[in-house]
Amino acid sequence: MRKLLVLLCSVLVTAAVVTGGSSASAAPAGVVPGLTGDAAKVAAGPAADRFLQLRREQAGLTGTPRIAAQKHTFWGPEPQLSSGADGIVVTHSVTPDLQISNSSDVVYAPTVKPTGHSCIEVVTAYGLGQSGQVWAWDWCQSVSPAKVVPIDSAFLDSYTSTVNGHPAYTVQEVKTGSGTNSWTASLYNVKTSSWDTLFTQSGSDKSTLNEGWDIFELYSTVDPSTGEAYYCADARGAVFESSSLKLRVGGQWVAATTSNSPLRPTANPRPGDYDCSSLRFEVPTPNSNWRVSV
Repeated sequence: MRKLLVLLCSVLVTAAVVTGGSSASAAPAGVVPGLTGDAAKVAAGPAADRFLQLRREQAGLTGTPRIAAQKHTFWGPEPQLSSGADGIVVTHSVTPDLQISNSSDVVYAPTVKPTGHSCIEVVTAYGLGQSGQVWAWDWCQSVSPAKVVPIDSAFLDSYTSTVNGHPAYTVQEVKTGSGTNSWTASLYNVKTSSWDTLFTQSGSDKSTLNEGWDIFELYSTVDPSTGEAYYCADARGAVFESSSLKLRVGGQWVAATTSNSPLRPTANPRPGDYDCSSLRFEVPTPNSNWRVSV
C-alpha cells in the first residue's frame, strides 16, 4: 500500500488551490467548497487507502492484507434495508485539532452511509499529521474520496454550531432518482440557513453492503510503551458524537430506533476491545444519539 508523505500532500493541495483546478474557494453559492479529483485523493492521503481496505474486508472482498498488528473496530447504529429508508440526516461532532500520531492509524468518526445502496458515504476523518477532514466518498464510480473538505475556520464558521458542548455539522443524504440510483449529500449552512450540495452521484453501489451505518470507526495499532492504541492518547478529552439521526421512510423523516437501526457489533461494547481503557460509550437516545468519549 502506497505511503504518501505529509509534506507532499501539503504541497500538492496548496498547488491545487493556487491554480484553481480544484480550489475550495472556487465553489459557487450553494455548493460546499472542497478539493476534488486527484487533489482530493492527495489530501486524504493514506487514510483513504485504509478506508477502502476496511470496506473491502466488510464486503468479503479480497485485497491487500491488513498489517497483523492493526485492528479494525467500530460501533454504532446500522439502518437496515428492511426499513425501506431512502435517505438519512444526522448531526456529527468535529474535533478540529485532533491529529493521529501513528502513520498506519486513522479515526473515522462519525462516518455515515444510508441503507439502500447509496452512492455516497460522508466521513469525518482524522489521520497522520493533519487536522480533520470531511470526505464525500464515491461508492458508485471512482470508489475514492470524491471531495475533501478541511475542517478549518471557514468550515467551522459556515457549517457548524455548538451541539452538546462541541462543534458539529449536519449532513443529509437522499436518493434523488430511483432508476439511476442517484444520490445527493448536502451540508447545512448555518450562515445562510440552507443546504449546500457536497456531492452527487449515481450508478451501482460497489460496496455491495445492504445495511447503512452511522458509526465510530477505527484503524488502530497498540503503542507497546502504554499497551493501548495510539489514538487513545492522541484523542484524550475528545468527544465523538452523532445526534438527531433520522431516516427518510415513505417521504417522511423518522427517528432511528433500536428496531430500524440496531447497534453493531454489540449494544454494550467493552473499552478493552478498542484498546483504550478510558473509552466511554453512551446512547442518550436509542438509537438516534450516540456518544464516544476518550
